[in-house]
Amino acid sequence: MELRPNSESWQVEVGGQVYEASFAELGEWIGLDSLHLEDKVRKGNLRWIEARKVPGLVPFFNAKARGEALPAVVSTTNAAPSDGPVTRDLGESTQSQPVQAETAGQRSDLSSPTASDPNFCEIHPGIPSAFLCETCCNGFCKGCPNSYGGTVKICPLCGAMCKPVTVVHEQRRRDAAMSNAASEGFGASDFFNALAYPFKFKLSLFFGAVMFAFFSIAQSGAGIGGMAMFASAIVCFMLANMMLFGVLSNTVENFSQGHLDKNFMPSFEDFSVWDDVLQPFFLYIGVMAASFGPVILTLIIGSYLVFSSVSSQMNAFQNEVERLPGTQYYQGRETVEQSQQVKRVLGDITKQHDERIGEYNDAASGNSNAVTETTPEEADQIYQMAQENRRKELEAAFGKTQETKDNEFREFTSSLLRLTAPLVVIGAIALLWGLFFFPAAAAVAGYTRSFSATINPLVGLDTIKRLSLDYVKILLMGLVLLVVWAFAGFVLGAIFSPFNLPGMGNPVAKGFSSFVAFYLMAVFACVLGYALFKNSDKLQLLK
Repeated sequence: MELRPNSESWQVEVGGQVYEASFAELGEWIGLDSLHLEDKVRKGNLRWIEARKVPGLVPFFNAKARGEALPAVVSTTNAAPSDGPVTRDLGESTQSQPVQAETAGQRSDLSSPTASDPNFCEIHPGIPSAFLCETCCNGFCKGCPNSYGGTVKICPLCGAMCKPVTVVHEQRRRDAAMSNAASEGFGASDFFNALAYPFKFKLSLFFGAVMFAFFSIAQSGAGIGGMAMFASAIVCFMLANMMLFGVLSNTVENFSQGHLDKNFMPSFEDFSVWDDVLQPFFLYIGVMAASFGPVILTLIIGSYLVFSSVSSQMNAFQNEVERLPGTQYYQGRETVEQSQQVKRVLGDITKQHDERIGEYNDAASGNSNAVTETTPEEADQIYQMAQENRRKELEAAFGKTQETKDNEFREFTSSLLRLTAPLVVIGAIALLWGLFFFPAAAAVAGYTRSFSATINPLVGLDTIKRLSLDYVKILLMGLVLLVVWAFAGFVLGAIFSPFNLPGMGNPVAKGFSSFVAFYLMAVFACVLGYALFKNSDKLQLLK
C-alpha cells in the first residue's frame, strides 16, 4: 500500500508543545512509536483532532498494532534530514518527552484512504450521511456539523467545511465525466448530439423560437417610417440578439462546467436587467466587433472614399452645366454681357486658329519666312494641338461635348475601380477573418461572460491554440449550419414570395426562417459547449 504525502504542513501537539511535520513524517513517527492514537494533530490552521480520527493515519496505526510493515509513502522530494523523531516506549503517555520533529521543505499531494464509511455518520453509525467533510473525508448526519451563518456547515472533528452529499456526488460525477470526455475526444458524434439536444427541451425551443421570430419581424417596422417605429425596431433588434447570445453564453457556460443536462435557455426566474438583457447584448457587440469589426471598418472607409470621389465628380459636372446657356443654372446672368463675351471668345479663337493655320501653311510650302523648317509629322502635331486648344476654348464657353463627357466618364470609372480594387481585397481578407474567428469569440463570450475578454483577440487566439484540431472541426460544423440556414432562407423566401410587402419585406418568410435560425444557433452553442467540455483540461475551465 502506498500513500502520497500531503502538500500542506501538519502540526503535532505533544506535552503542551507543537511540532511541524509532513504527512510522511507522521507515518514514520507512528512506526517509531512517537505518535499515539490520542495525540492531537491538525493540518495547516484547521482544528485540533486526535490522530486516530485522521483517515490517512489509520492504516499506519493498524499496521503498527498488527506488527506489519508500515505503508510505503511515495515522496517526490527528499527533505533534508534533521535529528529525526525521538522514540518513546509503548507505555509512555502523551505527557512524556516531546517529539523532536523536522519541518519538511517541500510537500506533495495526499490521496488519503478513509478508514470509516463516508456513507454513514462518523458520530452516529448507522445513520446515512447528509454532509461530507472536504478535509478529513468523514460523513456526518444532518445534526452533527456545526452551523455558521445558517448555510455553512463546519466539521465537528477537524473544523473544515462540509458539503452536502449530493453536491459531492455531483462533483465526482462531473469529474468522472470530464475524464471520460477528454479520452473520447470531440467529433461527429458530438455534432449529432448537438442537433438533437434542443429537442430535449421542446417547450423552451418552441417559445424561444416564437419570441425570436416576433422580435425579428418587428424589426421590419422601421421600413414603415417614423421615429417611433425606428426606435421600436432598434429595441427589437437588441432583444433578438439578447436572446441568441443569452442562449449561447448559457449553453457554453453549462457545458464547459460539465452540466450536460441543463436547459439551453437561460432561466428567467431571478430576472435581472443586466444579467438577462444588457450583458448578452454587450457580449453580442463584443463578438461582432472582435470577428467582423475589420469588415465593418473596411466598408465604412471604402464607402467614404467612393462617395467622396463621386461627390467631387458631381460638383465638377454641375459647374459645367451652370455654364451652358438655356439651363436653369444659366438664368440670372445678363444676356448682353454673355453675348459680348461669347463674341469676344469666338473672335479670339478664330484669330488664333487663323494664325496657326498660316504657320502650318508656311511650314508646309517651305516659305523662307518660316522660323524653322517643320517636318510633316511636326506640322501634323501642331495642327492637332491647335484643334485641341480650339476644342477646349469652345468647351470653356459652351460646355463639354458628348465625346469629352464619355472620355471623362470612362476615366472616372477607371479611377473608381482602381480605388475599390484594394478595398475589395482587404474586405475579402477581413471577411475570412470574421468567419474564422467568430466561433472563438463566441466561445470566449460564453465561458468568460466578459466583454473585455471577448473583444481581446489574444484570448480568442489562445483558445484556438488550445483547441487546435478541434477548432477546425468546429469551423466545418459551423459551415454546415450556415449552409443549412442559407438554403432554408432561400426556400422559405421562394415559397412565401406572394407575401412580400413594400418596405417590410416578407414577414411570413422571415418568421419561419427565424424559427430555423434560433434552432441552428442553439445547435451551434451546443457544438461549442461540447468542444469546450471535452477540452476542459486544456482550457482549465472546471471550477
